[in-house]
Amino acid sequence: MTNSQVGRVPLLSAKLFQPSPAPNRVKRPHLMQRLEDGLAARRPLTLISAPAGYGKSTLISEWTSRSELLVTWLALEEVDDDPLRFFTYFIAALQRVDASLGGDILTLLLAGQLPPQEVIITTLANDLIRVKRNFVCVLDDFQTIQDQSIHSVLNALLTHQPGCFHLVIITREDPPFPLARMRARNQLTEVRAADLRFNREEMNRFLKDVMGLVLSETDITLLEERTEGWIAGLQLAGLSLQGRTDPSTFVESLSGSHRFILGYLAEEVLKGQPLQVQEFLLQTAILSRLTGSLCDAVTGQTDGAVQLEKLLAANLFLIPLDDEQHWYRYHHLFADLLRSQLQRTNPEWVTELHLRAGYWYRDHHQPAESIEHLLAAGDYSQVVNILEEEIWSLLNQGFVRKIEGWMQILPLEWRTHGPRISLGFAWMHLLRGNFGQINPYLKQAEAALVNLPSGSQENNNLLAECLALHANLMQAQGKIPEALEAAQRALQLLKADNFRVAGLAYLGLGAAYRQAPDYEKAVDALQNAIRTSRISGDLVTGMLAVAHITLMSLQHGRLRFAADTALQAIDWLERSETAPPPLAGAVYGALGLIYYEWNQVEKAREYLLRGIKLSTFSGHNASLIYTKTSLARLQQAENNMEEALKNIHEAGKLLQLGAPGWVRPGLLYRQVGLLLAMGNSPEAEMILRQSGITLKDAVNHQTEEAHLAYLRFLLHQADARMLQEGLELAERIIVSAQSGQRSGILFQALILGTLLHSTSGDVSAGLDWLEKALELSEAEGYIRVFVEEGAALAAILRKIHHSSYAAKLLALFPISAEAHKPVPGEDSLIEPLTERELEVLRLLSTGLKYTEMATQLVVSVNTVRFHIKRIYAKLGVEKQAKAIEMARQLGLI
Repeated sequence: MTNSQVGRVPLLSAKLFQPSPAPNRVKRPHLMQRLEDGLAARRPLTLISAPAGYGKSTLISEWTSRSELLVTWLALEEVDDDPLRFFTYFIAALQRVDASLGGDILTLLLAGQLPPQEVIITTLANDLIRVKRNFVCVLDDFQTIQDQSIHSVLNALLTHQPGCFHLVIITREDPPFPLARMRARNQLTEVRAADLRFNREEMNRFLKDVMGLVLSETDITLLEERTEGWIAGLQLAGLSLQGRTDPSTFVESLSGSHRFILGYLAEEVLKGQPLQVQEFLLQTAILSRLTGSLCDAVTGQTDGAVQLEKLLAANLFLIPLDDEQHWYRYHHLFADLLRSQLQRTNPEWVTELHLRAGYWYRDHHQPAESIEHLLAAGDYSQVVNILEEEIWSLLNQGFVRKIEGWMQILPLEWRTHGPRISLGFAWMHLLRGNFGQINPYLKQAEAALVNLPSGSQENNNLLAECLALHANLMQAQGKIPEALEAAQRALQLLKADNFRVAGLAYLGLGAAYRQAPDYEKAVDALQNAIRTSRISGDLVTGMLAVAHITLMSLQHGRLRFAADTALQAIDWLERSETAPPPLAGAVYGALGLIYYEWNQVEKAREYLLRGIKLSTFSGHNASLIYTKTSLARLQQAENNMEEALKNIHEAGKLLQLGAPGWVRPGLLYRQVGLLLAMGNSPEAEMILRQSGITLKDAVNHQTEEAHLAYLRFLLHQADARMLQEGLELAERIIVSAQSGQRSGILFQALILGTLLHSTSGDVSAGLDWLEKALELSEAEGYIRVFVEEGAALAAILRKIHHSSYAAKLLALFPISAEAHKPVPGEDSLIEPLTERELEVLRLLSTGLKYTEMATQLVVSVNTVRFHIKRIYAKLGVEKQAKAIEMARQLGLI
């Protein structure tokens, strides 16, 4: 990720700032050596675990400040306890070391897409292995991270132990890692509270050199007993002691628990500051980060930047967040104390302070931060106003989960306060796939429209958005008439320049027409969705429309149109420099399948692998199933059966996890074909029986590919009855595909039907079907659909002398030693005889009866008759005597 990309994430640079050690710090060489030893021993984890105020971050900032150590630092807070947000910042931190680390994942994260956990682990582990230089990654305030999936990923990375990567965790509580096992294996360096406490010598140096105090040995001893070497307590005590004429009395007054002492000392420190500084500290305590103008807005003063500089100089627990010292934060412990003090002494200030902060963030175009403060202030009206303006932008930026959290805080009456906010929450639920949660908000939005002037353009636009949302919901649920009606009404109501909502309405319309099915109307609507989405910059809607067009056009045999559409979309996507939407993987996969059909195998592989990568990162199961199935087809053609079967099995597992119905038939067809090619007919038959579609079911656009799987299975069986069933099924598929103009399905049915006719002995009928397939497919450049059928189809193609396309295809068939293993006289046959047919021919020449041959072959008499019929057809004869004569002439017997 480039620096410009980092800059697009609000305050990312502040979170990634590596703090510099204080110039007047107490040196701790024994702890430095322990950290060095851990690094030298290549232990993957250093754990700095102690309560607040023990100098954990100070210790690591000093250690990592050494010039020869390559370091990246991430300061965490409670809002980071979300996998999407955490991994966005974590990878951004890693990229400060090496820009190639996790690049594909980060692109998705910045667009609000969280890849599956195993994808993050595998990608980062592989990327880290390639890094040559050792580096340290510091995660500060890790106790704020409670999400189990984050813990799992980090634990897995530590288990992989990439040698270059050393993780430092600074925390108030131990993370749920297998620490005992790591200790036993010498994989862990630990620094705990007992190690961090100042000893007597360090206390002396701290009080004298840092705090500028000269105390008696008695006072120091008493202070040591009271604070037990606790650094934050000592610092607060030192601040309280400055300027006192009787330090001994003050030290003697310190007693009780750390928390009590801390509260007491904090009050003393505040009392010791000028009134203006006291008010500044309390008023700005609500801020997680501070900068001059924000402090001015909150305090109502104009000296925020000056006050921050004074606090830094006075050692008042202020930590810079950038090199320019524009942004700061209070030490977390000190901030907690300030907030407690504010709540205790001036609770009436809190609401107003949050309001001021919320308005500042709003005016500085940081809606998420603004909403957080306004919710704390209870200003729900302003929250709703901001959400109404910004919710679609926030959704596109990946704030889906965050918006859902805000929604839970908003009282029910404010969640449905107006049509825009209700619509925003409805779209959020649609994007999360929570279909059951959409209707209540949709109905609230529609009801709220009654309060707007009837017939106004504002009313029409909002009503159109309601209808567009309804259309997309209905088509996702398979309610096609309702979807069509809603989308069409939406488009009638829309103002001409409302391109965002128009794109959504056209998407719902096109997706519904696709299921209707009506190809021409679907394409028209989806092209309009692409056009309007380009104008509005809505990449998600645009790519969804492209995916629909591309996948649908493949079924309709429109390869060139599908390829043009996909290539234009990929160009748009790559120029946009944003993360590909989840369904983009299917677009790459479809383009790969097109190049494969054109016999451009390497280009096909490139796009298929890219599609798999994108689909894996986005966790979009349907796209991943589709692309893995397509890659398996290519691998089968290369006789790489092991990898093909692996991809088919992985696609099957994904299907069990849940995926839309459109991917099932294609997977079934490829799975059955692969099993048959591997000689596993029983398993192929079992899968067909478990598919939920039977041989006798009516053929339609939803079952055609499943019925093609049956067709291939029947072709593979050397049984006359099954071949006849196959021919009847081929006729039914052809009728269905022709009626819906699905040429991609039609070609496959004609080709398999050709082979069925030939196998049944009716070569002439097979030639008719093959010539029709050639005629329909030539313009689109189909190659692999023919070549994949191998020698059996090549033998029939040789009989078509008048077609240059047939000649071109024949030249592309693979030269396989097995397929062209010569038998005597083979060249003069329509199709070579199989080993079984040669065996039947030899028995036939001995004069055995059909029953006697059946007994010897251990088959039925009908199967013997079937083999003999095929032998006659291949030899071009009609009687037994002629067959034997021809066989002898050819040297077959």
